[in-house]
Amino acid sequence: MKISGGKMRAAIILMLGILLILGGCSSNKGGASGSDGNNKQLTIGFVTINQEAYFFTESIRGAEEQAKKMGVKLVVQNPDNDPVKQSNQIENLVNQKVDAIIVDSIDTKGVIPAMKEAANANIPVISIDAIVKSHAVSTQIGVDNAESSKKLGEYVNKYVKENMKEPAKLGAVGALNSFIQVMRQNAFLDTVKQTPDLKVVTIVDGKNVQQTAMTAAENLMTGHPEMNIAFASGEPALIGLASAVKSQHKEKQLSVFGWDLSKQAIQGIEEGWVKAVVQQHPEKFGSEGVSAAVKLAKKQKVAKTINAPVTIVTKDNVDQFKHLFK
Repeated sequence: MKISGGKMRAAIILMLGILLILGGCSSNKGGASGSDGNNKQLTIGFVTINQEAYFFTESIRGAEEQAKKMGVKLVVQNPDNDPVKQSNQIENLVNQKVDAIIVDSIDTKGVIPAMKEAANANIPVISIDAIVKSHAVSTQIGVDNAESSKKLGEYVNKYVKENMKEPAKLGAVGALNSFIQVMRQNAFLDTVKQTPDLKVVTIVDGKNVQQTAMTAAENLMTGHPEMNIAFASGEPALIGLASAVKSQHKEKQLSVFGWDLSKQAIQGIEEGWVKAVVQQHPEKFGSEGVSAAVKLAKKQKVAKTINAPVTIVTKDNVDQFKHLFK
């Protein structure tokens, strides 16, 4: 059967249209949010500080949930509070050619060379929690630690004025190996020193380890029986301090303030001797970190600083946080 030229052209156009549609459908298959133009799944490295403290386990959980949602692979590294090991883990991720690296830094200066290696390899670096001052960092996610500690200090000043008849004698359990906790400690102490009758008796180093913090807090109480206020700069320090208060039976003598909730801190709030705790929302650090990492890996713009919220938890609002620590 002879086909006219017009009908032949129409048939060809129709076939081309069908091929274009089919081609478009096949190109969309596997087009997950975490894939690039070559259908390659993105791999994001996450170097935390440890996997003991609630803050870090929750930030990992938030990162894992966001990675699953975005269809990317998350590789978590645990240096267990060792800054040298942390830098080595970053370098290993660079050698593995991951697409982006999220870091919660132990030593904010010591970690910079490893971060620069990543940046030189065109791997975006996202710093969460601890502030790292380096051009190697593409974006910083965290709370304003100094401002939040200042607010806690103002809460203490008001508490001392309204509730304490005797001069305030304050001891602190810190973590001198943590830049971020030293920042919190300094901002808090600078603020409470504005209360004329408040005296800081001493500061002990819990080294960001619960058992070490407990021993340091017990020594603090033994050495300064006059102490009636205590401050802890982070979760391990506060858990250690709370355990020491219990073991030394100081619940009626001490008013405790600090950072990061735990079962022990919530129990102290309910019993009345833990007065106020600055609570971060660590799952947000992880999820925001993964979101930023994916965008940066895809050459998309991300804000240089992303702020995460905090809440000062007291007996008035502790109920809304209890479910997190069952």
